[in-house]
Amino acid sequence: MVIYIISDGKKGHLTQTRGLARALMARAAELCPEAPPSSCHEVDVSRLSLPAKFFYHGQGLSYPPADLVLCAGHGTHLPAIRLAQRMHAPCMVCMKPSLPLRLFSLVIAPQHDFAGCDELPPHVFLTNGALNSITPHPEVEKKETLLLIGGPSKEFGWDADRLLTQISTITRYSTRHMVLTTSRRTPADFVQRLTAECPSIRIEPVESTGPTWVADHLAAAEEVWVTQDSVSMVYEALSSGAPVGIIEMPTHPKRVGKAPSRVARGLSQLVEHAYVTTFTNWAKNEHTLTAGPPLHEADRAAAYILTHFPQLLS
Repeated sequence: MVIYIISDGKKGHLTQTRGLARALMARAAELCPEAPPSSCHEVDVSRLSLPAKFFYHGQGLSYPPADLVLCAGHGTHLPAIRLAQRMHAPCMVCMKPSLPLRLFSLVIAPQHDFAGCDELPPHVFLTNGALNSITPHPEVEKKETLLLIGGPSKEFGWDADRLLTQISTITRYSTRHMVLTTSRRTPADFVQRLTAECPSIRIEPVESTGPTWVADHLAAAEEVWVTQDSVSMVYEALSSGAPVGIIEMPTHPKRVGKAPSRVARGLSQLVEHAYVTTFTNWAKNEHTLTAGPPLHEADRAAAYILTHFPQLLS
């Protein structure tokens, strides 16, 4: 099976398509061990103009023809569809697309993207959150508490005092070594305050971490705490199999009084179904963080695809 990932170069989109591609290749190897190894090739279309995307046919590519084309990101939709048409391959999108659903062989999207839809088309596959490439690693010793800190966003504001109070409380009740990293949205002065108030935490700012830092530390985490704004990190933490706590953030002033966004609704569903535990509930429940149902969404999507598109295994 030859997979093409049509990329806009954005990390979040690549996380989804790479996670699905890896799950597909792993499952195909299990189902057809005698078949040639699958391969995955990334095609960057981030610099193409709109007309070039519309007429894109994979000019200059030296890869073998695709059996499957994956994409995520609105700017990838047109070239992915055009390339798949030329190669007579299914085209699958890992999000709710901006183009009509009928143009894709399969739409793989988080449940909250289709909230309120009474009836879904048969070629829509819903997942619990965005896909990612994180998997449990039971063979790795669980030796740390991992904290993933975000920052102000369209959905959430920033209250450093409240955040430091929560982190300090978590520190007092953690029995494991604590490791924390920030994001590119974290205010610059926060690390200085955190270092002064919580000296026992090992802090590794995002600028000093490599591309596998989060995955490596998720594998070694006995428990994970994620700030409420970092929704993609919440789903990656859940995919690791560790108990996940939510460090609470204030609602952005512009969102006060408005209906919850699809992102906020998705997070509320995780809390409601006990996938994650909010800081407030953790404090009320004798400071106990329990693991919720594990998420294996990339594997689940891969199993669905190979069942409904059996030609990919031939």
